[in-house]
Amino acid sequence: SGINAEYGRAFVLVALLGIAYGNLCSGVNKESLKGVLGAAKAGASYFLGDLCPSFDFESALLSGECRQLVRQGACYGIRASTYYTDVPTYAQLAADVPNIAALGNLACKKAAGCFDQLRAAFDGCVAGNANFVRDAVARAEFLYNQDLASTVNDFAAQNSGSLVGDLLGMALNQFSSAQDIEAFLNMHITEGISADAAAAAEEALAIAREWCASGCTDKSAKFLAGIFSHMQGGSCSL
Repeated sequence: SGINAEYGRAFVLVALLGIAYGNLCSGVNKESLKGVLGAAKAGASYFLGDLCPSFDFESALLSGECRQLVRQGACYGIRASTYYTDVPTYAQLAADVPNIAALGNLACKKAAGCFDQLRAAFDGCVAGNANFVRDAVARAEFLYNQDLASTVNDFAAQNSGSLVGDLLGMALNQFSSAQDIEAFLNMHITEGISADAAAAAEEALAIAREWCASGCTDKSAKFLAGIFSHMQGGSCSL
């Protein structure tokens, strides 16, 4: 459903902060960390403000099961901002694989609890505003067009011919608005697929748990490190 999709988007937002397992805040300037978390809080208030007055950034993201994810993620983001200053090379990706593996390991440990914590917060949003999901998508599109669209388009144009640039360009050509995304989903998601979505989600959760229990994160990280290292030695380009 739309509400469950919104929960998913909320969790992805946390993941994109850059989750990491070790203490990546060691050596990070405390004022820098405070600034990043403050900016995130201000952004959440700006985005959700009138759409969900009940949403409390501190309790939803800086406490309980989400606290470590967000704080470590913010520190990772501070470090990454100086590490990735241009289109990344395969050598950089290979060197960063341990952090990616750490992200997966911490997600195995904390993701379920943090997701439930966020879900409870968004339950409040939906309870207070029946049109919350629709309104949130519309605002996200507005803010994207206002603040990010030109930057994303410029990046795609400047990096045409690279894997990252071409994939981004293809996405921009396919989806230019929320209506484009909705039309794509309506075209490809049938009633039968929708009916199976809940069962598929449960199966995906079971697979994720098995992945974590089997130590697949570290095994995959070792494989990716080898692939990236070999690609850096050839003529491949991102």
